[in-house]
Amino acid sequence: MADQNSNIKRVFAMCFVLIMAIGFVRSDSYAMIRRLSDYLGQEDLTDSLLTLDTVDDELVSSMYMKRELIDLNGYMAKKLGMQGFYGYMGMYVTDDDYIVSASDYTTTDYEYYETIAFKDFLDANGINFLYVNKPTKYLDDSLFYDEFGVETYSNRNMDLFLSRIREAGINTVDLRDNIRAENRDIRDMFFRTDHHWTVPSGLWAAGIMARSLNEYCGYDIDLSLYDESNYSATEWKECWLGEQGRKVAESYVGLDDYTELKPVFPTDFTFKNDDGTFREGTFDDFILEDVHNTENDVYENYSWYLSYLRLNNINNNVADGKVLIVGDSYDHVTVPFLSLGIHETDVLILRDQNELFSLRNYILENDYDTVIVAYAQFMLGAHDDVTSSNYNMYAFDH
Repeated sequence: MADQNSNIKRVFAMCFVLIMAIGFVRSDSYAMIRRLSDYLGQEDLTDSLLTLDTVDDELVSSMYMKRELIDLNGYMAKKLGMQGFYGYMGMYVTDDDYIVSASDYTTTDYEYYETIAFKDFLDANGINFLYVNKPTKYLDDSLFYDEFGVETYSNRNMDLFLSRIREAGINTVDLRDNIRAENRDIRDMFFRTDHHWTVPSGLWAAGIMARSLNEYCGYDIDLSLYDESNYSATEWKECWLGEQGRKVAESYVGLDDYTELKPVFPTDFTFKNDDGTFREGTFDDFILEDVHNTENDVYENYSWYLSYLRLNNINNNVADGKVLIVGDSYDHVTVPFLSLGIHETDVLILRDQNELFSLRNYILENDYDTVIVAYAQFMLGAHDDVTSSNYNMYAFDH
């Protein structure tokens, strides 16, 4: 059996090398070599329109049979049972084709001190503060070691952080507690091929956040707004490939299903445009319907998950509440639903702001009565890595 597996690996390797060689010729890679030579021959490599990234992008975009190569790679990894093959990209594939990611240990000190100082600032200005933890795709860190022989600290990091800020008097919502209390299967709440959660999960989370605003911040939101029976559902089966799935390949993990939810009750919104103007609309304007096209290439199509938009808005059907959500990409499917119970809702992503931006001045200038920090729990520890795109997510002191 060992000899047979070894022979299979050799055959796969030979086929892959052959296809790569053919692709090298068919992709006009000789021209790319010339482009690379042009790049290296420039007098100033740091100040030029022709960059190494440009050359790399041109090579990838012109690669012959690019999709077929990705799928071949995924097919080989699946057949050979290489669940950790993509571990260098932070992705692992479970036995049932569910992509998960590990998190390194962190002390939580930086996030703790930033959050405590932020609470003090909000308290001094009479502004409510609520911290919401949005879970990752597993509730037990032992999953990783048991299945992949790799340690992850995602849940243990968050357990430590939440215990610390609770002791400091910060109102917190840990959605993992709700998942356990309701006996939900967390795997049903997330896409298999993407690190984000589903639209129904976004509605569910928004309902819990609304209930917490009532409990901790004195709101009086009608919680029936978040009852799934008040929504129409449109479902697509095996229709799209998530961000992680595009790297792992459809041939390895298959396609994800997708469910769109819309309220059946009337809605009336005023949306705030980036240029300071306003436009009138309904809940439908939160959704880019054109994205839901099953005819598009699943590797090239815009992410179905991102078809719900995080739009700053005024709900003309609700009289009270002005909330700022300091959030992340999970909020594509929480902000539209949470907005149904709040008069005015804005969302801010700190990693998208430049070094001149002042969160504290922004809050005071816009006169919010409540600030919600709602983060996916893998944001913890990002500040330990200066190269992380999430490095400044807890930089609340500006």
